[in-house]
Amino acid sequence: MSESSLLNKQNTEKETYFLMEHEGADLISKFKLPVAASKLAKDETDAVLSANSIGYPVVLKGMFKDIVHKTEAGIVKLAIENDLQLKEAYTEIIENAKKYDPLAVMTGVLVQEMADKGIELIFGVKRDPIFGHQLIIGFGGTLVEIMKDFSVRMLPVNETEVEEMVKELKSYPILKGYRGQSGINLSEVKRICMGLNKLVQEKPEIAELDLNPVIFNEEKATICDVRILIDEQKVEQNQSRSLEAVEKMINPQSVAVIGASTNENKNGGRLFRYLVENKYPGKLYPINPGAKDIKGYKAYPNLIDVPGDVDLACIIVSSDRVSGVMRDCITKGVKAAIIYSSGFAEIGGEGEKLQEEVLALAKEGNIRVLGPNSIGIASPEKQIYTAFGAALESKVKVPGNIGFISQSGAMGSALLSKAWEQRVGFSRWISVANEADLSATDFIEVLAEDELTNVISVFMEGLKDAAAFERASKKALENEKPLLIYKTGRSDVGKRAVQSHTGTIAGDDTVYSAAFDKWGALQVNHLEDLIDVSVALDVQPLPNGNKIGVMTASGGACSVIADLCSEKDLDLPELTEASDKILELIPPFGSAQNPIDVTAEIIAQPEMFKEVLETLTQDPDIDGVIVMLTTNADPGASVIAKAILDVFKRNEKPIVVGRLGATAIAPQAMELYSNHHFPVYSTPEKVVNVMHYLVRYNKLFQKKQR
Repeated sequence: MSESSLLNKQNTEKETYFLMEHEGADLISKFKLPVAASKLAKDETDAVLSANSIGYPVVLKGMFKDIVHKTEAGIVKLAIENDLQLKEAYTEIIENAKKYDPLAVMTGVLVQEMADKGIELIFGVKRDPIFGHQLIIGFGGTLVEIMKDFSVRMLPVNETEVEEMVKELKSYPILKGYRGQSGINLSEVKRICMGLNKLVQEKPEIAELDLNPVIFNEEKATICDVRILIDEQKVEQNQSRSLEAVEKMINPQSVAVIGASTNENKNGGRLFRYLVENKYPGKLYPINPGAKDIKGYKAYPNLIDVPGDVDLACIIVSSDRVSGVMRDCITKGVKAAIIYSSGFAEIGGEGEKLQEEVLALAKEGNIRVLGPNSIGIASPEKQIYTAFGAALESKVKVPGNIGFISQSGAMGSALLSKAWEQRVGFSRWISVANEADLSATDFIEVLAEDELTNVISVFMEGLKDAAAFERASKKALENEKPLLIYKTGRSDVGKRAVQSHTGTIAGDDTVYSAAFDKWGALQVNHLEDLIDVSVALDVQPLPNGNKIGVMTASGGACSVIADLCSEKDLDLPELTEASDKILELIPPFGSAQNPIDVTAEIIAQPEMFKEVLETLTQDPDIDGVIVMLTTNADPGASVIAKAILDVFKRNEKPIVVGRLGATAIAPQAMELYSNHHFPVYSTPEKVVNVMHYLVRYNKLFQKKQR
């Protein structure tokens, strides 16, 4: 059967099927991939002729369309040295196949050259429904799923990315050669990957592909086994819509609250109260047919009755009334709406139909919609609180430069209240909820051009449109606004049944991570990192590398920080000229080497602390500085705080500060840090973790600038 007929044939029963190994080998050989020499034999006599043509030793593999795992079925025979062994192996394959699956029909037996021993790798491809084809390189063989030593990138890859992938493997010391043993030929790895680039470009119907093992010995690479899963289902492309109207959503000059209530125990009452109490500066229209006025504002029975234009419609009525309100929005010419109401796609069934109806009306009226089931938007700098979350009960609402987007309303609201408690400010806080229309990705793109936002932080459950995310991420990168993402749902348990090694090891979270890396987004591992790292990226310059100077007032802290830095791949280089100068400044029982221990003498001589910090920061071999304070108290703590802030302002390196002591004993110092929007972290783990992410983001940013 020809290649085109194989890949374009119509299967009336299913659109997903495996190519038999000889079919897959024929396909990839056309892309100049080094497949082991092989021939498909129709019978025993043909197999003997094929083996003599290829040259012993050979491998025999039974080709049965319904038997995918050949080794498990006992239909693979290795190291066959002569005709007699071949005939015996041929008979065993037939018998084992019948035992494994009595109904299996044999297409033939593949006679393949026996590759020499060497280092075994796996090369895989997986087509993700969101992000497209992914490349997997890993330590191969039969233990691939147990070892799970692999690296992933989005296809297409370039040669630099291939080099990075190989170096990321835990087995890299073996691959580069050790104890006189030659390593793998990296140029052959690149050749295979470039061939896979072309393969998936021309054959996008490939859903999963395993080349395992690929045996490397000296200068040669040999692909010994090929498994290809074809999925001919077409992936629908999302249609993009203009985001121009979102400006009216985040910066509305006039707001109508449909469902505003005099009862502040109701969501509509709370939403309207938050707008009024926080002194919304624009025109405000409560819509309630049963009220004459609400909190001093004239109430209107219907949106259409409002005099003048309405930039934003806040819809907080029961789900069955939302479609009617949307029709009023069309009549009124409203172009932006937030739907807070629940009872839509999140409940399934009729709720999904109702959401589709609302979306259809939004498209008809060219209205951009946030929600349904959204908590809303908060913009503290502009005193715009079109939100009803409990976090808004906080008496302290801190403006800032971090744009926060959450796909979970409850988690987002909790993080907002926690951030404000820590005096961390947001430029925008956005709850996207059901994403019937506007998505987290859309708001990344909007915030990438928002004048109030310096850093974009996202609580993410999933994405629908990879192309839109790529566009938004690149826009954030171009505008030098770091994009941080905490991705939930990282476990693949129960998500899908996979039929290849590649499908098993390259789970959803791995694919998301590859996409984030490809497009310049920094993925953080813990929820608290969203606040800790966002604040650091807003305030701190990026380190040029991972060479970190550490300064503490405790030998114990030196040891703890050094251990943590080692875990996070932060290098603590020995100091040269700086060490001599520091030795003159600190007590003789201190340590002038990195990490530096200035001792508790800073309590008596806080001015000494500043000189040491200045010297360490200016060392050309240091990319960034970690300061770990312990239990310093005012007034000395305030002197040290002033010293840190002064050195920080006069230098262009990050100075990340941690402090273990209670806030109560240094209120003046902590207030000083807060007034300068300078973060101080509560544990050694946090301070090292933040520096680790600053280093990571700098690598990511520099790579994308090349």
